[in-house]
Amino acid sequence: MTQKNFPTSLFILALAIVAACGGQTVATADQIPSSPDGTVRFVAEKVADGHPEVVWEALPKTYQTDINELTHLFATKVDGEVWDKSFGLLRKAAVVLQDKKDLFLGSQMFAMAEDKQDEITDNWDTGTLVLSTLVNSEIGNLKTLETIDWGHFMATTGAQLMQVAKKASADTEENDYENEFLRKVKGMDIEVLEQADNTAKLKITAPDEEPEEVQMTQVEGRWVPSDMAEDWDKNVAEARTKLEEITPETIAQHKMQIMMMVGMAEAFVDQVAQAKTSEEFDQMLQGLLGGLLGGAMGGPPAQMDAAPAEKDAPAE
Repeated sequence: MTQKNFPTSLFILALAIVAACGGQTVATADQIPSSPDGTVRFVAEKVADGHPEVVWEALPKTYQTDINELTHLFATKVDGEVWDKSFGLLRKAAVVLQDKKDLFLGSQMFAMAEDKQDEITDNWDTGTLVLSTLVNSEIGNLKTLETIDWGHFMATTGAQLMQVAKKASADTEENDYENEFLRKVKGMDIEVLEQADNTAKLKITAPDEEPEEVQMTQVEGRWVPSDMAEDWDKNVAEARTKLEEITPETIAQHKMQIMMMVGMAEAFVDQVAQAKTSEEFDQMLQGLLGGLLGGAMGGPPAQMDAAPAEKDAPAE
């Protein structure tokens, strides 16, 4: 959920920077305005209407290709067993976080977060629903990720996430999604301060926010933030190089440790799923922390399911 006093215009532009989506969209290429201010306004309005997939059509075709290729390359480099095991853990965690909400919020750990208790409580349901939606989507399957259609992902999962945030916010007194996010997005004023050739400077003003000046650059007929355009090729090249440097040998060096850590976390989640009280949860958490600290100090990790120590048995 969007927090109060956020810079709405930067939020909208950030969507363009981090967006990874393509294919089935609410806007076709010829619907994207040719002007810089028209582009920002069009994207903002469509996102506010629950269509985050429109961001993809606002990106240059080269950027779309780069995003897809990097995603597919990443999927070929990841170990399938590690990916499946990790997402299996996340799916379990999502269920436990939903089912054991009262248990977590009644724990000593939660009591220690004095300054964050209201924020955590207000956003708990949204956070767990977002997690559940993501881990049960296409990204949870490595084979699907190798050929994922990001546009379909944003048109389905992305739109669903927005509805989750909207519904959860409506259940709160503040309703930040409606009163902050949507109000500011829909109430933005966009003014072109300068425009020459393929560059422009916009002044974007959202309700209750200080005006922001944003430099835009036209790339392949699409207007994007200038910082994004300047660094795109370099960042993509660096990301591709790092991914190509990953070898099966590199993965094998870390796989055992990763699988062991995921296994410990899964054992903890399984135990929490059986807990009946917050006190039981606190005991489990102390056991987990003790095991992790013991391992960090060189001692053997504590077993999550170890039985209480028995008195010395008489020698046979």
